[in-house]
Amino acid sequence: MRLVGKPYVEMIAVMARYNPFAEKAGMKKILDSKPDPAVLEAIEKPRKLGFNPIFLSSEKYSMHQLRALQAVSQVKTILKDLSKAVGIYRKRLLSGHKAYYTHKEFCKYVEEADAEKLAKMLRILSFLTQTKVYLFWKNPAFFN
Repeated sequence: MRLVGKPYVEMIAVMARYNPFAEKAGMKKILDSKPDPAVLEAIEKPRKLGFNPIFLSSEKYSMHQLRALQAVSQVKTILKDLSKAVGIYRKRLLSGHKAYYTHKEFCKYVEEADAEKLAKMLRILSFLTQTKVYLFWKNPAFFN
């Protein structure tokens, strides 16, 4: 860490919840970032349609389930409901290049999305359910 040559190093990692590698390197755990309750609610809705939320990180699995369960329209509704409840995730779910998407823009994109795009959005939604750990390191060489 001292070789970085920076006064501070920050890191956000899901793996840090399970493996204290960063803390062993001298970083301090500052915060666990819990998933938004609206995201947790949204991830449960596909379960009721026959999806296993554990496998939603696999686009191949989601594509298969979307087709097998004929759940495209239901998944579109779930995503649009999430957008209405909490708009902060629109850009991430769309993998968009704009700074901000309105609910109307998001809904238009979702309505036009095919199963492949919806599977990608479900993958991203599954990542949003993970608890992330924020870690911080202060280089003592800069503060002596």
